[in-house]
Amino acid sequence: MSNNKELNHFTLADIIERKIIFLNTGTVSDNSDFKNNDEGELLAYSEMLADVKEMKENEFVSKYLNIIKKLSVHFTNDEFNDQKEIERMSGYNNAIVSILICINPIYEYDLED
Repeated sequence: MSNNKELNHFTLADIIERKIIFLNTGTVSDNSDFKNNDEGELLAYSEMLADVKEMKENEFVSKYLNIIKKLSVHFTNDEFNDQKEIERMSGYNNAIVSILICINPIYEYDLED
């Protein structure tokens, strides 16, 4: 991956790939403190990276907004009992939000339909 691309050729896939590399290198903090969160983020980024190469914007956004809504219900209903699972699903959710924000900043906010 080139770190000196023309910015008008910089894609959402590039952003996701860099987030994956950042998590895998773990140079900022002690990875053990964020292991479960990072695991969830990596899962989401991997799924999104595959989808971003195959889907159109509306399909991608719809899929991941739907996932966030479902996760929100699970969190609200306290369906995640294990702290590790809570951390993992939080990381998964936050990774999705971070990519959706790149598409449109409105996705940073809790959207009701």
